[in-house]
Amino acid sequence: MITKDKKELLLKRLAEISSTGTLDGEDADRRENMHRLFMYPAMMVPATQTAIIKVFADVVGDIQNAIDPFMGSGTSLLSCMEFGLDVFGQDINPFAVLLSKAKTTAYDETELKEAYLKIISHISSDVSESIDIHFGSLDKWFTREAQISLSKIRRAIQSIEDKSIRYFFWVLMSEAIRVGSNDRTSTFKLHRRSEDELSHRKVDVIKEFFSISKRGIDDYVLFKNKLKQEHHADNFDFRGNRKIVWGNTQQKIETDNKFNLLVSSPPYGDNHTTVTYGQSSYLPLQWIDPADVSCPYDYIKTTQEIDRLSLGGRIDRRKLSEKSSVLFKKSKSARNFIETIPDNEKPKYNKTLAFIIDFDDSLDHIVNAMSNDAFFIWTIGNRFVGGREVPNAEVLQDLMQYRGYSLFFRAERQILNKKQPRKNNFSKTMEKEVILIFHKE
Repeated sequence: MITKDKKELLLKRLAEISSTGTLDGEDADRRENMHRLFMYPAMMVPATQTAIIKVFADVVGDIQNAIDPFMGSGTSLLSCMEFGLDVFGQDINPFAVLLSKAKTTAYDETELKEAYLKIISHISSDVSESIDIHFGSLDKWFTREAQISLSKIRRAIQSIEDKSIRYFFWVLMSEAIRVGSNDRTSTFKLHRRSEDELSHRKVDVIKEFFSISKRGIDDYVLFKNKLKQEHHADNFDFRGNRKIVWGNTQQKIETDNKFNLLVSSPPYGDNHTTVTYGQSSYLPLQWIDPADVSCPYDYIKTTQEIDRLSLGGRIDRRKLSEKSSVLFKKSKSARNFIETIPDNEKPKYNKTLAFIIDFDDSLDHIVNAMSNDAFFIWTIGNRFVGGREVPNAEVLQDLMQYRGYSLFFRAERQILNKKQPRKNNFSKTMEKEVILIFHKE
C-alpha cells in the first residue's frame, strides 16, 4: 500500500505541474512519441500524459505496468513506455490497433530504412495502372490518379515479408490517404470536398507518401533514442512487455493480467455524434490488406460500422429503460442531468444515455483488471448535446465512487491549442479537459 507520506508528496507534485500550466502541453513538439505518424482524431497530448506519469514514477516508484482500454492512437502507452512500464492496450477500432502496434513495436532502424528503399524501388518500377481495391464510393473519395498511385503503394507494402514492418508502412500510407483523398480534413466526419475545390486541388500521393515515410522513420528513431537515453531500451528493443489487441471493452478486457496504473481518455460520447473515430478510419481500412488487420467483424461494411459498434452506437430501447434506473442509483449527476430535460426533448438524448450505460458496463471489466492498490488516470471532457453540457467528468466520478474509488486529484487543462478540425461542432464546444485521478482508500 502507498504510504501517507508518498500520497502527500504525490498530491504536491501533481498540484505543481497543474499550477505551472504543464498539463496544457502548449509547447508540445509534434514529433514527440510519433504523434504525427497518423493524425488520428482527438489524440491525447504526449507531453501531458508524460508529465503525470513522471510524477507517479518518481514518487510511487514500484509501478510495473499500465493499461489503456480505449487506447486509440496509443499516446498513453508510449508515455508509459518512457518510464519502462509494461503496457497493454485494446480498442474496438481495428485501425487504432494497427496504429498502436506500429508505434509500440521495436524496430531495427536499419531494417525500416531498407524496407523504405525497397518500397521506393518497387513503386518506381511498377508501371501498372491497375486499381487493386473496389468499393461502391471509390470514385467519390479518390481521383483515378490517386487510385493508381495508392494501388502501387499497396503492392509495394505487400511485398515486404515482415508483417510488423508492413504495419508501420500501412500507417504511413494511411496518412497519405488522409491528405490525398477527396475528403475534407477540416472535420472528423467524412465529407467530400466541393467540386470547385477539387478542380483546383492537385496532390501527388506517391510524393506525399515518400515524404511522410521519411518523416515517420525519423520520428520513430527519435522515440527509440529517447527510450535508450532513459535506459529502457537495448540496441533494438524496448525492455518492457507490450501487448496490443483488438478488444471490445464493454464486453471484456483481453488479458488476465492485473495492472498498477490506468492511463486513458474514454470517448466523450457515442461516436456518431462526437468524434467519429470509425469514419476517420474507413478510407485507410479500405486500402490496407485485411490479412494484416485484427478484427472479428466486417469493419468496412459501412462508413459507420465501427462507430455503430462502439459505446452508445446502438440504442436498445428496452435495455435503455431497464438499465437507466440502475444507472441513476450509481450516478446522481447522470440522473439530475436527464431529469432537467423536458419530456418532449428526452428522445434526442437517448444516445447520450446509451453511451453512459455502455461506459458503466465497461467500467466493471476495467476495475476487475486492476490491482488492489491501482491508480486510475482519466482524461475526459464535458461535451454538449442540444446546447446542454453533459457532465461526463461528474458522472465518471460518481461511477468510480460507486465502485469504491475516491477522487485523489482533479485538474483542468486547456485544449484550445490542440489541433482539432475547425468545422466540427464538438471541437468548437470543447475548451478544456478534466484530469481525474482515482485511488481506493
